[in-house]
Amino acid sequence: MKSASGSELTFEKAKESDIKDIIDLLYITEPEPEEEWGFGSEEEMKNTLKRLLKIKNNRFSIQNIIVARKGKELVGMALLMEGKDIDKLTQNSEKHVMAYQKGMLNKLGFLYRSIKGKFLLECEEDEFYISNIAIKPEYRGHGYAKIMFKKAFEIAKRRNYRKASLLANNEHLVKFYQTIGFHVVDPKIRRMVINIG
Repeated sequence: MKSASGSELTFEKAKESDIKDIIDLLYITEPEPEEEWGFGSEEEMKNTLKRLLKIKNNRFSIQNIIVARKGKELVGMALLMEGKDIDKLTQNSEKHVMAYQKGMLNKLGFLYRSIKGKFLLECEEDEFYISNIAIKPEYRGHGYAKIMFKKAFEIAKRRNYRKASLLANNEHLVKFYQTIGFHVVDPKIRRMVINIG
């Protein structure tokens, strides 16, 4: 495994031309995609995500995403939000997803999951939230995820945040995030925080 240097990558705000890669990366990072993009087939959920990426002021808006490139090739992406904005952004996303749901049972199922999610604390208002960092499979194992985290921390500091938080999808990721410096603050939902500043 070769370790990457930050100079190999360039970072920029995501563009519409990145949407297909972003959809594929976000989809594989979600263990229960129906909680984010509603019920339906994989294709229907990806179509919902595509619509959300193009709408401003929701948690999946392309305006919240940075991408890393090696040359012209997209290597990975990060979905980042300010803690003070997350509730509003999530509500806007859920409103759109609800409208896209087909059939009353799907609408009710998504509504139930949305209400259940309101009782989970993803992040505090004084934390910068790292919703997703994903690296394309062919670029994994080279240290690019850690470089993406460093970039996320730089952005957080520029926005005057001293802490960043995330939810780990599994215990393997908990261990990985601990190597970066995160510590578990809520083991039930694997919520983790790091002091960055």
